[in-house]
Amino acid sequence: MLKETATRFLGVTGLLERFSDRIGELEAVVREIAIDITTGTIMERLPPNRIWEMAGERVTTVGELFRELREYLSIIKPEKVPTIQRHVVTVNERLELFKETLERGSLDPQEASRRALEELRQALVEISDFLSLCKEIRATPSPVISTVLSLRGGRVSEVSPETWARMEHLSDLVKSTQAAFGDVAELASRMENQLEAIRSEYEKLMFSFRKKETEAEE
Repeated sequence: MLKETATRFLGVTGLLERFSDRIGELEAVVREIAIDITTGTIMERLPPNRIWEMAGERVTTVGELFRELREYLSIIKPEKVPTIQRHVVTVNERLELFKETLERGSLDPQEASRRALEELRQALVEISDFLSLCKEIRATPSPVISTVLSLRGGRVSEVSPETWARMEHLSDLVKSTQAAFGDVAELASRMENQLEAIRSEYEKLMFSFRKKETEAEE
């Protein structure tokens, strides 16, 4: 059991390297979006479908990087999972609203473009906060992860039984945290669907009220 735990945790160094790579990739994509899409007001004059053509692939990439970084974060610092999840849910909601607003046929095209880009700008602010959290966790990983990093150079035999016990405990904690995270993610998805249903019903009611007001004025 101890040997298996050692093998698993000696991969932490590679995990942190991949984690750093993904942080760099996310920063690069966000920089592109900020420069090419959200800076200035020219983009707001473009039709929604043109904005999605320019931004869609990069927004999808951001979502994929977020999912991967979330997994790394839950391993590197499992005690921060609630904070990590709050950031992930907030950004996902912003990006989803960006896409939904562009596809909303009930809005004037230029108004849809303006609202969608504002959601995207807010998403970039949230992503910036998330990147700061990633760098903070990378600099201050969970204590046991820090111990694992000291195992470079084949010094596994120098590790005390107490440390191995702590590592096994962390392994169990990671598994239970990931299971709990799955439950939270499922709940968030259900809530998102319910909110979308409420939003749709609200828009239908508002359209109906405005139509009646217009008819009354005529």
